[in-house]
Amino acid sequence: YIVLARSLPGVWASAPVPCPVACEGALNMDDYILDCCGSGVIGCCGAVGLVRDGGAQSFCLDCVYEDNGCDAVTLLSHVEELLAAGHRVLEEAAGGVVRCLTVGQALEAARAYAALCPPFMDSTGGREWDCSRWLTALLSCEAGRRAVGLPAAPQRVLELGAGTGDLALALGSNPGFAAALREYRVTDVEGRVGAIRARIAQRGLEGVICAAELLWGTAVDEAFDVVLVCETLHWKGDMPAEEDTIAPLAATIASACRGRPTVALLAHRERCAEREASFYAMCRRRGLATEQCTSAAGLSYAPAEPHDPGVRGRLVLMRLRDSGEACEVDEG
Repeated sequence: YIVLARSLPGVWASAPVPCPVACEGALNMDDYILDCCGSGVIGCCGAVGLVRDGGAQSFCLDCVYEDNGCDAVTLLSHVEELLAAGHRVLEEAAGGVVRCLTVGQALEAARAYAALCPPFMDSTGGREWDCSRWLTALLSCEAGRRAVGLPAAPQRVLELGAGTGDLALALGSNPGFAAALREYRVTDVEGRVGAIRARIAQRGLEGVICAAELLWGTAVDEAFDVVLVCETLHWKGDMPAEEDTIAPLAATIASACRGRPTVALLAHRERCAEREASFYAMCRRRGLATEQCTSAAGLSYAPAEPHDPGVRGRLVLMRLRDSGEACEVDEG
């Protein structure tokens, strides 16, 4: 992860030096309490309006990107503005070692980040949500997998809208989940796939996990044991002109499950019950059975404290599979 932290007044490192300030939990700096950002970067505050508001805050490049309206075209100039305001960049290397970057290194990191993004992209995939942590804990043990009706040892897994890839990396490296795993295919839009592939390579998991672009609405022609769908029901609030994504998402899930024993597991935090109910109705019209499996046993694996920003709706876990009934035409 790339993290930005306020520098000492007038001081810039001319070479990488140890700098642990942004990686040791919550920090109290000038009355700002800093906690984990959405990408799980310790000390990142989830920056909003940093140049305007100032303050001794730490933040990661994911949050800078979101703060810039998810605009990769002007990301570099936005980072330059932040650097001029007295912030500096930290880079977390292998083993969790954090080093301070020079201005030039910080700008190069911003260029590399921007190159992985399309000009505009929804920012909800740039963080790890509570549901990802929930599914990681739930599916890492056989008892949890059985509790939600999944195979004890799945061989082929497809994940839709993987975002940062954290769920795939956690499950793909878990001895229990990966015991019989032949392929874990993690998918998202083109701008996120490159970063996920880099993380897969960094963890040495290329033999188990592969990343590929998959746009919702595209049919899934191959058979998978499990389809995982985690926090994909967001309205793309920072791109309001875009069409809602729930209809194409329902179409892709249905194509993966219809006529097969595939089980899809969809986890999300309840934000707009009416819209979410509409999504599940679309799935049923496409020939899927929908069953809530947010059991007490399943909830026992949920995070004890919520980390998702701005909402405290309940956690929902749904199991979707072929209903065996005729599929209606969905005009949505």
